Amino acid sequence: MFLIFNKKLNLRLSENLPIDWEKLREKFLDIALGKVNQMKKALSDGNLRLVQLYAHQLKGSGTSYGFPEITEIAGQIQEKCASNLCDEVSELVQRLCDLIEKFKSNSR
Repeated sequence: MFLIFNKKLNLRLSENLPIDWEKLREKFLDIALGKVNQMKKALSDGNLRLVQLYAHQLKGSGTSYGFPEITEIAGQIQEKCASNLCDEVSELVQRLCDLIEKFKSNSR
C-alpha cells in the first residue's frame, strides 16, 4: 500500500481509500484562518514582508482547494504589501478573514 503523509494537513492519503475532499477543504480553511491571524499580528508589528509571505502562501494554495476567492484576495494583499500600502493591506486582510469565516460557517 502506498501512503502519503502531508504534515501541514496532518492527513494520510492512500490509493486504496477515497479522499474526503470536504475534510481537506475544512482543514485548509483552518490553516488559512491561522495564516490570516498571523498576518494581523505581523501588521500590528509593522512587518509587511511577513504579511506578504503569508499572503503568498495562501495565494498559491487557495484555488487548489476550490477557493479561488482566497487566491484573488491574497494576490491583492501581496501587491499592496509590495507597494507599502498599509491601510489597504489591513482592509484586504480583514476581507480575507471575513471570507474564510463565511466559508467555514457554510461548510458546517
